[in-house]
Amino acid sequence: MTNIGASNGLLRQYFPKGTDLSVHSEADLDWVAAELNDRPRKRLAFKKPIEQIGPLLLR
Repeated sequence: MTNIGASNGLLRQYFPKGTDLSVHSEADLDWVAAELNDRPRKRLAFKKPIEQIGPLLLR
């Protein structure tokens, strides 16, 4: 994500403004993080980050 505002906007899809995150389990928060990290990125030619870094990790 390129900036805090964009990140907040994406998080709002899962947690409306004012949501008490303490009521969610760590697994729930990890799931949301995984979902957000698995999104294609314009900066990566619309590839997912793992598609870009995966081949580098296999070297």
